[in-house]
Amino acid sequence: MVPKDLRRRVPARLLAVVVGGGSAFASQGCEATPPAEWLTESVPRPEVFAPDVVSTRMREYGITFSPDGREAYFTRRGRRGPPQIVVTRFEEGAWTDASPIPFAAEYDESPSLSHDGETMLFASRRLMPGSGDRSDNLWVVHRNGGEWGAPLPVPGRVNQPRSEVDGFTMGTELGPTLLADSSLLYWSRLDPDWGADMVRAEVQSDGRYGPPVPLRINSTGDETNAVLTPDEGFIVFQAYRDASAPGGQDLYVSRRNEYGWDAPVLLPEPFNSPANDGYPSFSPDGRFFFFATDRDDQSGYYDIWYVEAAALDLDALADRR
Repeated sequence: MVPKDLRRRVPARLLAVVVGGGSAFASQGCEATPPAEWLTESVPRPEVFAPDVVSTRMREYGITFSPDGREAYFTRRGRRGPPQIVVTRFEEGAWTDASPIPFAAEYDESPSLSHDGETMLFASRRLMPGSGDRSDNLWVVHRNGGEWGAPLPVPGRVNQPRSEVDGFTMGTELGPTLLADSSLLYWSRLDPDWGADMVRAEVQSDGRYGPPVPLRINSTGDETNAVLTPDEGFIVFQAYRDASAPGGQDLYVSRRNEYGWDAPVLLPEPFNSPANDGYPSFSPDGRFFFFATDRDDQSGYYDIWYVEAAALDLDALADRR
């Protein structure tokens, strides 16, 4: 039985607005480019990724890659100022200096590329057409002939206007990931009693998204920035949900079962630390696990770290729950 939280019902071709009329996971010219050399590195323990180029004295978090590993998009934020999405390219054995994406705007973050590298989802406070809302909403942009187009709000019932209930801010949508069935996994603030939660929105017959449905592994704490392993057998997420956890924000993992998801388990050290750890992602081939941490800096000033995904040993970890 397929778990209800991530049930596969809708073929990818229905996502005409989001994937530009084709499958979100069709390969379009990427197979001819050999994978970047860094994808064969040996990284048995977590270490800083591309120091002084990707990971700098500014805040960097939330990295995503083109299918061949030769482009990396991530969020960069200065010590003062809004977040912005930047891109770096792997050329002649090294990463280039990162620069803003062509369609950059202030308060863009959380980029996530589709498997073919031709569609990007991200969060932004851009002005929402028709409503004037400037809360964190999800946007989509397509690439055609190597050039990015103009971003549009994700269609349907995903984006909600900002509102407050007893001081609790609602209408926040961040951390999007497009799943294999074209449904959308992200996090939102829907209920003051539950805090930030991981949610999933299904595609409707008209290609628009339906309402967000919270995952059953949410708690009354905060669960954010979820990502699935490439085979979609595990979900890794960032959370503040357990007072006995080693840090502020910590990384958790849950294994898929026939009914939904197992009880989440904390990742052990050195993946978690007494500092803040979050913003998980994987390289396109699944070889590397990426996360952001401020363990070597002031609180909140993240660097991007990586490690071979095999070092997580997720099956053994899930068996210990």
